[in-house]
Amino acid sequence: MPSRSPRPIGFALSLLSAALVAAPTLLFPADSPTEPKLVFAVVGAAAFFLAILRIRREPAAHAQHERASEEVSES
Repeated sequence: MPSRSPRPIGFALSLLSAALVAAPTLLFPADSPTEPKLVFAVVGAAAFFLAILRIRREPAAHAQHERASEEVSES
């Protein structure tokens, strides 16, 4: 049974949210209006929220981990 999704959508959304939050700092001049910067921050925060939800829904987040037995056999 595969433990990971074939498409890492949560990871991609996390990268997208980081890029959206960093974009105003990298692209706009320092004395630019704050409204466009706030829009980028809000959209980036929403993308990060969706990424968290997506990662929490992956099968690996709910899988029971098998513990190795404590016995060690020497051959």
